[in-house]
Amino acid sequence: EGASKAAALTADCPVINAGDGGHLHPTQTLTDLLTLREEKGRLSDLTVGFCGDLKNGRTVHSLLKALSCFEGNKFILVSTQELKVPTYIKDYISASGKTYEEYSSLEEVMPKLDVLYMTRIQRERFGSPEEYEKQKNVYCLDAKKMKLASPDLIVLHPLPRVDEIAVEVDDDPRALYFKQASYGMYVRMALILCMLDYRLESKPLLSGKVISEVKCTNPRCITHTEAYLPHSFRKNGDVLECEYCDERILI
Repeated sequence: EGASKAAALTADCPVINAGDGGHLHPTQTLTDLLTLREEKGRLSDLTVGFCGDLKNGRTVHSLLKALSCFEGNKFILVSTQELKVPTYIKDYISASGKTYEEYSSLEEVMPKLDVLYMTRIQRERFGSPEEYEKQKNVYCLDAKKMKLASPDLIVLHPLPRVDEIAVEVDDDPRALYFKQASYGMYVRMALILCMLDYRLESKPLLSGKVISEVKCTNPRCITHTEAYLPHSFRKNGDVLECEYCDERILI
């Protein structure tokens, strides 16, 4: 996590973060924002539900941060206790003045949603096969659950799916995940075109303080495998935030 930023520190050309571990996925978020604008007509005043692996789901983290920038948005987070959204993302939502609610039941929240963002339980994020087996089939969106939802609901998914959306849902006109994927092609074409314009200015990649004696506590952080990287942190009260993976360390 944080590998894209580490690469950008030494690259002599633009680096696109197409997903860094379980951290963030900015290019998918650009796709999601375009889909919402085109299909809902707005990026504000939406009640958006997220369901699945919200702990390791980098697309979820990125989209929550992005939608927190727009007025009136509310978030409903559906997951098991083990796969809840990380604290630093919840703090980001709260700091932006937005609200979120946490649930364990998908059926309970379906009538409340303008948008449902489903995600798969990712086998590669678990420490053992037993942990994955325990979580993998907890949530499945099917035709019965779709009947509980508003006629104006749209269902998104970053793909690929496993079994968290039944195939029978594909024919529902509210299921827009394949159309969402097609928007992604154009978004990434536009992004590459922007990156080819070297006149674009960007902020410094690392704006915090380098503290060599402090190590990030996230074992998946890029600083653990690339020892040469400066240990750079943002100070937020009595907490240090890693500039690569956003891990928080109490001082």
